[in-house]
Amino acid sequence: MDLPGVGPRLRERLREHYGDEEKALKAVRDGDLLGLCSTLSERQALQLVQYARALKFRVSPDEFLATDEAVRIYSLLISRLAGFAHTEYARLKIGTLFPSSSQEMIEENRLAASHSLEVARRMEGLGLEEQLRSIRPLRERSSSRVRERAVAASSAEDFQRLKSRGLDRLIDLHLAESPQELLALARSYSVVSLVGEGMVDAEEVERAESLEDWYLVPEAVLGFYRENMETLAAAVEAALKLRAAGVEDFEDWEDFFDLISRLSDKSDLEAERLSRLAARLERSVDQAASAANEELKRRIEQSSLTLDGTDLLQVMSRGDGIRELFEIRMKGIYQEVLKEAKERAREELDLKGAEEVWLDEIFSSAVSYPLELDRGALRSFEQELRSRQEERGLKAKRELARGLADERNRAETLVHILMEFDYSYALGSFTLKEGLSFPEIASETGLCFQGARNLSLEQPEKVSYCLGGGPGEPPEMVALLSGVNSGGKTTLLDLISQIVILAQMGLPVPADSCRMGLFEQLYYFSKSRGTLSAGAFETAMRKFAVVENEKRKLVLADELESITEPGASARIIACMLDELNRRGSAAVFVSHLAEDVRRFSETPVRVDGIEAEGLDENNCLVVCRSPRYNYLAKSTPELILDRLVRTTKGQEKEFYSRLLGKFR
Repeated sequence: MDLPGVGPRLRERLREHYGDEEKALKAVRDGDLLGLCSTLSERQALQLVQYARALKFRVSPDEFLATDEAVRIYSLLISRLAGFAHTEYARLKIGTLFPSSSQEMIEENRLAASHSLEVARRMEGLGLEEQLRSIRPLRERSSSRVRERAVAASSAEDFQRLKSRGLDRLIDLHLAESPQELLALARSYSVVSLVGEGMVDAEEVERAESLEDWYLVPEAVLGFYRENMETLAAAVEAALKLRAAGVEDFEDWEDFFDLISRLSDKSDLEAERLSRLAARLERSVDQAASAANEELKRRIEQSSLTLDGTDLLQVMSRGDGIRELFEIRMKGIYQEVLKEAKERAREELDLKGAEEVWLDEIFSSAVSYPLELDRGALRSFEQELRSRQEERGLKAKRELARGLADERNRAETLVHILMEFDYSYALGSFTLKEGLSFPEIASETGLCFQGARNLSLEQPEKVSYCLGGGPGEPPEMVALLSGVNSGGKTTLLDLISQIVILAQMGLPVPADSCRMGLFEQLYYFSKSRGTLSAGAFETAMRKFAVVENEKRKLVLADELESITEPGASARIIACMLDELNRRGSAAVFVSHLAEDVRRFSETPVRVDGIEAEGLDENNCLVVCRSPRYNYLAKSTPELILDRLVRTTKGQEKEFYSRLLGKFR
């Protein structure tokens, strides 16, 4: 595996994860960030994918961004672009983008970005973002053990065969070689699936129709899907939206979508009714019996029993005759109250069909006070309800598990498609929301843009600028930029960096229009803090010397004069600009020493200026952010003195006026 940073230990880890070196190399080339990040650090995975892509186009991912400041601007752009992603996968993949001078790579990225923009336009406002945010890599966890059911094998051979495939880790597995053993198992579980020969007269025992996991323990199949239910449900919903919008076909996916929808749909009304009925049965029956006893007491207290002579003779001849006589006389009242109690329980419990017969078993028909309940019948009814609920749930589980048993690859494919889509959607949304446009790539070196906006500013003003000559623009490739402090000179350098980096990643740029040639390197030297010591000055000179190569490059520098005293700084800057001019490079140097630099230069150096047009009614600077070509802009001190002259009186005003005169 000929990739930078891949040593023996890293190579072995990749080989172990993917099975062999060829598969590992393919994963790197394909940009399998999820797989790579499960083995390597995020930084290592991104670096590997970048280098693999760079090898494809015969470039280096580190070559274009030649200074730390250029890397900083690139990192800010990647971070801003990643903010449009909804999945971690898309955010990671955005991190693999890098600028280069490869026209082939740039064109490939431009085609992808153009397609992404079209997709973003079609999906805008359809609420897809909510689903994408719920999509994550599918997780694999051990299935929970099933304890309410069991599998019984009628022979040692069947038992061993089931155990050898690990079934005993998922559900209780028993050897039952006799009807007595099987019957004992049936008393301990809601359902026992029998594998092999043998019969027993027990409702809890079923003969296994299949030896596959989807039948014996469907939870083992469904566990993977339930663990990832949020992701899969969101993926199905997103896929249906993409299909409706004509973005993706998803042909032959209907059955899979239906299975996932059924798995997420927990609205089995009959199962819910059985569950509620089992939970409320005893309480409802007790309440009905209590109300019946109150009614019996009331009606008996209001009743009287009159015995004639025949009744007295019957009572005297039979010791228990009075009770029998009482039952005969009160039977009508008792049956009325008992009927009302059953009706109350039936309505409250929402009983259906043959379930009502159980009330005749539970409520005793024998005349007594208080009314007696058959607790054994009550427990039997509860057990029947729970068995029916389990049977109904088990049947549904088996149907789903049978359909999903061989669909893991499809589930993973669907999630991968949606994560890849999110990457593309992020590119398109970035372009759409930021109002970007694709630059025209020219064969000659140069950079011209109109209506450009710095992406780092919340409310940027549009700026236009040109190096190398555009229609009606000056032809110079090297320029000095002068102007007021806080006028936007550094912001313009940042903007130029943003445009060039995005363009050479194959992405659209923040400008109404842009035409540029491709550069091989971008150098951006930020402003130094104070005059450097002799040793630091030497280090700075060595750093600047890297621009002395024959590659097509763009060099941006912000106030290099701070590295030493002004006179020496002007000579150094002039020399650097001359060298860049002779090599046909493009450059913009911000400097307050523009006049001195131009005096020391041996080649044509254009001086542009960001001009403060004056002061507004509030004495605030009014600045035109687009540089004026061939114009030395006024410095900030002159304008500040002008403001002081306008806002003061008397001797103080006269003093500021004399100072202002020194600038004119």
